[in-house]
Amino acid sequence: MSNLTKLVVNTDAEFEALAASWRLLETQVPQLLPFQTYDWNHAWWQVFSDTSWYHKDELAICTLHEQGQLVAVMPLTNTHVGLHSLFIYRYVRPFGSDPNLTEIRVPLALPTYTETILQQWEDLSRHETFGLTEFQVIHTRQHAARFLASNAAVHPLEARDIPNYILHLNENWASFKSGLKRNIKESLRHCYNSLARDNLSLKLQVWQGSEEIKPRLQEFYALHAARAGAINTVEHPDYFAAPRHRAFMDALLNNDFGQRMRLFSLELDGRVVAMRLAFAMGEELYLYYSGYDLKFARYSVMTTLLAEIIQWSFAQDFKRVNLSVGEDVSKTRWGPAVTEYVEYQCVKNQAWRRTLGSTILKMRKSRRTKA
Repeated sequence: MSNLTKLVVNTDAEFEALAASWRLLETQVPQLLPFQTYDWNHAWWQVFSDTSWYHKDELAICTLHEQGQLVAVMPLTNTHVGLHSLFIYRYVRPFGSDPNLTEIRVPLALPTYTETILQQWEDLSRHETFGLTEFQVIHTRQHAARFLASNAAVHPLEARDIPNYILHLNENWASFKSGLKRNIKESLRHCYNSLARDNLSLKLQVWQGSEEIKPRLQEFYALHAARAGAINTVEHPDYFAAPRHRAFMDALLNNDFGQRMRLFSLELDGRVVAMRLAFAMGEELYLYYSGYDLKFARYSVMTTLLAEIIQWSFAQDFKRVNLSVGEDVSKTRWGPAVTEYVEYQCVKNQAWRRTLGSTILKMRKSRRTKA
């Protein structure tokens, strides 16, 4: 790595100049996540970056180049609270500080450079001169733990586990289904038998790309809002209630990321009863948010929709279906593999910074609880 060059991108023009090399890197990284792509991050910055007289988001995109080729990129926001040069508080964190629209916020890197790009956190911490800086370090448990163990100058205040559940698609649907646990097999039988008993015909529709998805997005939002209002089940907020969140989906559909987007629709006798957004990421289909008509809850339409999506994925030769993050039975009962990510809130390892950082964390938690 003698020819390794480290650069931090600070301007919009430099960010946009990264597009071609960033997209090339995406093609070289195994199991690419949607949240690692240039198009996701560029859209995110356009929609969510914020500046006011006391609050300023700045770009701090850490890049590594080996012999002129981009080999790792970690998009960060450098947020100041207070006057820019004499800030009271600064927060350096990966892109995606939104209400869970960006689910996994890890750097994009060729495997050889994963540890090296994380070292940029140490470099950034050295630039702190005044006020408190809180750093948010996110990666797989193994990589994040190794980084913290080898960098005593960075102190973790708090950790949050982010389990990611992935189904590996081997052979075919029949073989896959035969290997499922008894409870999910019985649930699938109930789903399809209940529809047959009531003479309801089932159809899966798959829409892809901007032109096909845009006209159906309002229906998806309505079903997602209905799901958010469901009781006696796992609670989910309405993630698309805010206009800015819908603007972000529009931004994704309006750039090259729209080519990756899929919208699955489950119809019963021609009526749409459930929908789910997903992203085609090479050999992996990443399942995103969903919604359903509560009047059809007795048919377990979300389980049926997922089963239909998995069967479709086999037919499309996907090798994996990513069930997304968050531990709940709708994922774990399928017997998926788990990738353990972890998010650390860190400060420089000095007594006053540890104390003040812990106090601020407690204040933020208290504010969220009251809200």
